[in-house]
Amino acid sequence: MNPIDDKNDALIARLAEADRRTNPRTPTALTATIRASGEVRRIKGEVADVSIEGCKIYTWGLHEGDEVWIAIAHLAPMPARVCWAGEGVVGLKFKGTLHQSLVTHLGFL
Repeated sequence: MNPIDDKNDALIARLAEADRRTNPRTPTALTATIRASGEVRRIKGEVADVSIEGCKIYTWGLHEGDEVWIAIAHLAPMPARVCWAGEGVVGLKFKGTLHQSLVTHLGFL
């Protein structure tokens, strides 16, 4: 078996699991600044979608399991964890939850 195929199959399975969310995602095109816990450097990214529990961001340099702080658009930084990571895209789960009205607002920015 090809190890690349195994890796891709595992990523596809994780993405399929992520698509079974209980909360709807709102499409966005917002900038975000991400800082891994304990690090000084900041990473820029683009938020593709957001829900009350997390978001999908196009960015590089993060890995599954990383603990981060993310500032989306004009919001204060909030803690999150990288749930899955692919080439140039990651899924974050917030440590808390956002109010649905805030998620709706982000969709209009």
